[in-house]
Amino acid sequence: MSTQLTLDLTLKHQREQRQIIQDESWLDASDIARGIGFTMPVLISDNLNEALQHSQNEIDDNYDQRLCDCLWCAQFQLSLDQSQSTTFHFAFPRPGWKTEEVAEISLPVRAVVEKQVVLVGLWPDFSAAV
Repeated sequence: MSTQLTLDLTLKHQREQRQIIQDESWLDASDIARGIGFTMPVLISDNLNEALQHSQNEIDDNYDQRLCDCLWCAQFQLSLDQSQSTTFHFAFPRPGWKTEEVAEISLPVRAVVEKQVVLVGLWPDFSAAV
């Protein structure tokens, strides 16, 4: 005797997730991170956010691209190491405004999977958070 499977395609409200870190120095980047492959909520530190921001000298605002690239590196390193934390250097070019010189900015970044959330920030940010 065969049994027919039925699918329940009714939309269910996503359970509201409480923020694990109550500190205001962590910002929600889950929407961007979901497109990169993260399945858990992702928080970035305020310090990392500021380091990736557009500087006054720059002609173009490359913040979104820098954030995506940094989160992609974090996802790649976590999946490569198959661990709960990883550290890496994230480097990006920062062009000058009046000169044609391009400075290479290198940030020491750490990514940690902690209590159903991924924290991505600069190394010093983790002394108080984790």
